[in-house]
Amino acid sequence: MNGGIQCSAIIFDFDGTLANSMPFLERIGVRVMIKYYDITRHEATERYRATTGLPFEQQVEMNFPGDPRNRPAVEEFEKLKIEKIYDQELFPDTVRTLTELREKHIDIFVSSSTFQATIEEYFDRRNLRPLFRDILGYRPGFEKGVDHFLYVRDRHGIPLDEVVFIGDSLKDFERAKGYCRFIAMEGMFSEEDFRRMGHKGIVIRELSAIPPIVEPILHTHA
Repeated sequence: MNGGIQCSAIIFDFDGTLANSMPFLERIGVRVMIKYYDITRHEATERYRATTGLPFEQQVEMNFPGDPRNRPAVEEFEKLKIEKIYDQELFPDTVRTLTELREKHIDIFVSSSTFQATIEEYFDRRNLRPLFRDILGYRPGFEKGVDHFLYVRDRHGIPLDEVVFIGDSLKDFERAKGYCRFIAMEGMFSEEDFRRMGHKGIVIRELSAIPPIVEPILHTHA
């Protein structure tokens, strides 16, 4: 393969990358910020987008450090999220893309800021767990980014220089720095946004662009 990407594994972000859930999450995140912090919709939207990709508890702590309203705000957000998260649809090309990558013998992981039990149930309800080598969700002290990357390396024995991370947020790009290669997916953020952050790699508009540009690393044994 000329000019393509060789890898042993691909880690996919969930919200906005595999699932078309970002409009829903932004809607409830903005709603909660307006309610608890008495800010305008415009300001709430700006604050939400500036920290999107992080667990909501970290988003509010970054935006409103030490505010006693943070805990009830997070509790309400998580309540609203769990009520509807299972209704959020995958992008139309998600299953086909994952299937094609598996057929290429590339291991597939999902890395999410959603709680572990919730993200597992999401895929179990759709009978899609077999597509993944592992499903990684959030718990305190174990979150998307370095924790998940090192888990893939240490638990599954995959060197990080053989891993590609695909995400749709600027925070996803920041997480990948120094750990693995990154492919940006346009959605909430444009290619121009990623370029301004310093991303010089591939930017895609849809998941179906991935299988044609990746190939598995073929390990030879002496």
